[in-house]
Order: sequence, then structure tokens, then C-alpha cells
Amino acid sequence: MKDGFTRKKVESLTLGEKMKKLRSDFRMSLSEVSKATRIQIKYLEYLEEGQYEKLPADVYVRGFLRSYARYLNIDEQVFVKLYERECNIQTNLGRDVARKTFHVKNLHISSFSVTPRSVMVACIFLVVLSPTNGMTIDASEIRVEGKTDKGARVSINNQSVFVENDGTFADQLVLQPGLNTVTVVAINRFDKTKSETLSLEARYTLSSPMVAETTLPIVNPAETFHLDVRVTESATKIIVEADGIVVYSGVLKPGEVQTIEAKETIKVISENAMQTRIRLNDMEEQALDNDKQVSEATFTVLGKQE
Repeated sequence: MKDGFTRKKVESLTLGEKMKKLRSDFRMSLSEVSKATRIQIKYLEYLEEGQYEKLPADVYVRGFLRSYARYLNIDEQVFVKLYERECNIQTNLGRDVARKTFHVKNLHISSFSVTPRSVMVACIFLVVLSPTNGMTIDASEIRVEGKTDKGARVSINNQSVFVENDGTFADQLVLQPGLNTVTVVAINRFDKTKSETLSLEARYTLSSPMVAETTLPIVNPAETFHLDVRVTESATKIIVEADGIVVYSGVLKPGEVQTIEAKETIKVISENAMQTRIRLNDMEEQALDNDKQVSEATFTVLGKQE
């Protein structure tokens, strides 16, 4: 007590200290945040250290803060208002904004905190909408549908699946007669993983001709031909049928090659035909289609069928 007044100091974290704490809570490095928000690492460092003089114009800084807040699922106005308030306090104290001062610790900001809602962003949501576990199917194929976090990576039985902007995904799966196990795995942008495993029983009877095709009996190599399928730039959904049987259905990544062998025909369906490359036996590689985005083509030992 001095001069009849009791002085109390109210501690509060600065913007930079809050950003550091959040990043620590989510166990993220600066490089991970930079990659996700497309903010240069040096600007993230300047914000965390309060070195505002090294940052670009305010309009860009506010954009950085909004991107950072959206990435952490936090109200973006909290970051922006705190930044503006710190700049105003430094100006009112007669200090150059270029100087790193943190007297704003005496300012109490109660509107910003790490809440259960913001922590939940580090978790991952995954639900398989259909089929249900223990289901019996009277067919050889089934469509697996589900929903997960926006931007998450999904695989079904170790095959990558395309995820829509709203987090929904779907893929066609070929079943074997009897008990089938379907494992769906989702990984979000924080590398958190969640999986669901379903047991499905497929009850269907193959006719004699279909049995002969499905079991793919050994034939003379001279009577068969093969096709190599790959994509050049981005992951692409591909479906391949060999002699009427779906032998591959999934997302093919650049660098991966699927080699398909058949006796009569091979049909290739691609969602990005211009990036899909086909090599028939040892012939020259060619694009599946040079004009269409989504296309399909059928090949025989003699080449592409027009």
C-alpha cells in the first residue's frame, strides 16, 4: 500500500504469447502452421515476438491473423482486435511501434481463451454412413459412404479415397463371397487418426461363366496382354475392369503404377483423363484422352478401341 492506494497487477498474455501457447497446446511447429496457412515463417516469428516493425502493411498483418485464427477454429476478430489494441497502447505510451515492449501485460483480455471447442479441432471426426457393421449384402459390390473433417485424408482398405470439400467421401468396393472386412481410416491436418472397421458378409452365387472369369484361370501368356496405368501430376480416381471384372477402384497417386492383365478387354475410367497415361504391352505410352476431363476407354491386344 502506498499513499492510501493498493496496487494490483493483472497478468494477461500478449498476442504473441497467446499464439505461442496455442501452437504449443496443439503441438505444432512454425513450419506446420506456415504450410497450412501459407504465412511465411519469418512473419509468424515476428508476430510471436511482437516485432511489429518487421511486418508488412497492416492490411496484410490482419490477413495473416485471420488465416491463423481460422486454422485454429478461433474467432478471427479476437486476434485482430488484440493486435490493434497493442499497437494503440504502444502509440499512446509514446513508443515507436517498432520497439518490442510488452507493458500491455497489465491489460486484461477475458474474451480470448483456449476453450474445449478450440481444443476439439485437434481431434478428428469420422463416421461411416453406410454400410453398417454386420450387414449382409446380396451383391458382389457395395458403395461405402461416410463423413469426416474438412481437409482430412481417407483410405478404405489401404486405398486412398477422394474427400469432398465438406468432408464427405464415397467409394465402390468389390466384395468376395463370404466374410469381408472393411477398414476406413481418416487422418486430419493435425495428423490425428481415427479408424472404423466393419465386418460384412457377401452372399451371392456366381454363374459358371462368371466363375471362370472371376477365378481368372491360368492361360497361355501369349493369349493375354497387359496395360500399365499411371497419373502424372495429381492423385486421380481410377476404375479398371479386366474382362468385365472390376480389378482396381481407388485413387492413384503420381509415381504409382497399376499393371492390369486380361485375355480380351481392359476398360479404364478416369476422373482426369488428360493426366492419365496408358502403356499397352511394350507400346508407346499415351494419354487416356487429350480432350475430356472425365473419360473411359477400352483396350484389346490390338490397341485402343474407338
